[in-house]
Amino acid sequence: MLRVKPNGNIYLIGFSGTGKSLSGIRAAELLKLPFVDMDDLIEYRTKKSIPEIFEDDGEDEFRKIETDILRELSEKSSRVVSTGGGVPVRELNRQIMRNSGVIIHLTATPETIHKRLTTRQTRNRTLRPLLGDDAPEQRIANLLTERTEAYSCADRSIDTEGLSHRQVAAAIENVWQELSSRSESSQVNSDV
Repeated sequence: MLRVKPNGNIYLIGFSGTGKSLSGIRAAELLKLPFVDMDDLIEYRTKKSIPEIFEDDGEDEFRKIETDILRELSEKSSRVVSTGGGVPVRELNRQIMRNSGVIIHLTATPETIHKRLTTRQTRNRTLRPLLGDDAPEQRIANLLTERTEAYSCADRSIDTEGLSHRQVAAAIENVWQELSSRSESSQVNSDV
């Protein structure tokens, strides 16, 4: 039985550079839902950039902040949430997302991610602290391998390779509609 709730959140997970934020904004527009970027919210709340949090407070503190924000968002409903690339690494975070919405994994190859991250500065921020500013392709590949199990918590995956943000957003909308209609059908059948 699917656990999709009519008012659940849509959690976008995946590596940095897979389009979670820009595609998520467009998906939220299509679905007429609010959009939340967890990284932006963390920076707003802490008054520090993510690299500053890593440098000043360490990765463990950053991960704790992520979990606190995720828990808070899980108590709200019907939002498209762009998570940080490492959010699903913690089992607690996977449970929080599973219990409060649908998880959609956006994917791309290490080569594509490298190209996306090094050809532009991501939303006026330096690149992820775990990658460095040059985002070496081999480091991306290694982190993707390390996170395979964490990312496997997704209800669906969308390969963003060669797609525009508008196309990815349409795919997110389709997944949400498909899973929502299946969930409604399951609910009707269980009520009979």
